[in-house]
Amino acid sequence: MLHLIKKDFQLLSRSKSDLMELLLMPFILISILGFALGNLTVTEFSIEPFPVAVVEEQTSEEAMSRFEERLTEMGLEETERNQLLSIAEELDPRRELQNVLESEEVNEWVVPLEMTNQEVAAEALAEGEVSGVIIIPEGFSTHIWEKVLLNEETVSELELELLDFQSVRGDILRSITTTFVERYNLEVSVALALEGEQESVQPEDTSYGEVVSLNAEEPISSFQYYTIGMGMMFALYTAPALSSRAFKEKEQHVFGRLMVSGTKPLNYLMSKLISGTWITYIQVAILFGLSTLIFGTFTGRDSTFWLNTAIATLVLAFVVGGITSLLTSITLYSNSNTTSSTFNGLIVTVFAFLGGSFTPVGQFSQSLKELGNWTPNGAMMTSYLQLMQGFSLEEIAPLLIRVLVMAVILILLSVAVFPKRRLD
Repeated sequence: MLHLIKKDFQLLSRSKSDLMELLLMPFILISILGFALGNLTVTEFSIEPFPVAVVEEQTSEEAMSRFEERLTEMGLEETERNQLLSIAEELDPRRELQNVLESEEVNEWVVPLEMTNQEVAAEALAEGEVSGVIIIPEGFSTHIWEKVLLNEETVSELELELLDFQSVRGDILRSITTTFVERYNLEVSVALALEGEQESVQPEDTSYGEVVSLNAEEPISSFQYYTIGMGMMFALYTAPALSSRAFKEKEQHVFGRLMVSGTKPLNYLMSKLISGTWITYIQVAILFGLSTLIFGTFTGRDSTFWLNTAIATLVLAFVVGGITSLLTSITLYSNSNTTSSTFNGLIVTVFAFLGGSFTPVGQFSQSLKELGNWTPNGAMMTSYLQLMQGFSLEEIAPLLIRVLVMAVILILLSVAVFPKRRLD
């Protein structure tokens, strides 16, 4: 199999037309679009404020009354009870969360809607009236006070339900709630360290839910956007380039001679899969590297970003390898190069448009963007853009898994279609 993979690399390196299409053309387009739209910035979060349901199963007054009863049951003196109640009032998590949700920064993204109970909120979520539900469960504040002030082993959880866990809106809500929990924990720690001197840690001095916590990076520039966009688009061209060469090999009886010489048919198919994977990986790596070297596209990124990008690129390369193997199987089975030509001309263009290589389709239609995320290049482009915005690998994992599933399905189909005996 290694000699077959080596052959694909050698033939591609000697083909000036293929090298121009896979490496030179995307770089030229990046240069043209980057300079032409130099002042354009693109961000994943350029969306209108969306409604979020907030359900409180217990009010602050009820929580305070329950905590007071707990202190009374413990037999504490009135002076000590009043002191703990005063500290508890200062550390009311429900009020802090409400301040976050009603802040001007968060209201640029989220419009909180108070609802009476979980059933009403769940119905609104199911009907798409809200994008998420934040539930403040009964005992939420009380359990926190018991944990912090009485050192009791209690658990208090803030519940978050989302309409779409893979959407930008879902990412925003997760960021808001995560930031609230982290900041509240920090405030409590400082307050206890200062022995309750809350004057030094007022809620208005903190930055709960600021935009910086949702979008840790600068808005994406046109050079960054089109480097990713053209990389995704031209990565798809690798598949028809290799499958077309497989058709020529069959026409020139190279495929037949390989079969006669004892090469297993599936080894030939797997060689196309591996060749497509590694050629795509090298292609994207060169494109990203040259763009960074010449235009400073990804300058200043840390090692974590580059490691995550390398992993994402491997996923992209694998799905392109899957496409390559399927196109190869169809081409050899039908004894025609029509499928590769159609994919090279029409299908890549449609995928590139849906995936956002030409323009951010999410600005026109959220449904169109969701559709684009079901194309391999669209899902990967969203993953790269989210990495640029400071998302972790775990947060983009659902999209990467989606692409890996696509790749496995493509490979299984290619094995099923591949002509294992017929050579004509």
